[in-house]
Amino acid sequence: MHSMARLFIFGGALVWLSGCGSSNNLDVYPVKGKITFEGQPMKGGGAITFVPTGGQAGAQGGGEIKEDGTYELTTYEPGDGSIPGDFRVVITQVTVKEPETSPDGSAPIPVDGPNVAPADQIPQIYSDFANSPLTAKVEEKPNEAMNFDLKRQ
Repeated sequence: MHSMARLFIFGGALVWLSGCGSSNNLDVYPVKGKITFEGQPMKGGGAITFVPTGGQAGAQGGGEIKEDGTYELTTYEPGDGSIPGDFRVVITQVTVKEPETSPDGSAPIPVDGPNVAPADQIPQIYSDFANSPLTAKVEEKPNEAMNFDLKRQ
């Protein structure tokens, strides 16, 4: 994934992590899985966020969706997981790869690989923090197969 896209995805992680001293950290449990769209790995990669809906206190978990569709949540430290509880799952997809940075005044360096074709783009409802239809329950144990198969609507 291009560095600008990765910066965008993980910029939010810095917000989640700021102000969370280790003495205030709640217990988290591993969460990983795979995102597919119509049965195939979601193209382009992206980001996943677990937004608490059950009134539980604590930071929300999020992570990068790799180009093979796999993800692993982070709350305090890379790959540590999520606090337990009920969540709305928000998924965003990287559909346009930005050109590589180049020295000032020179043409952008072309992107390796195509942008995500419209037919492979997930519906916008999945990236809506208030209305995403996806939900999850994180239990106080390893949550190793939290898979989501997105559909056209």
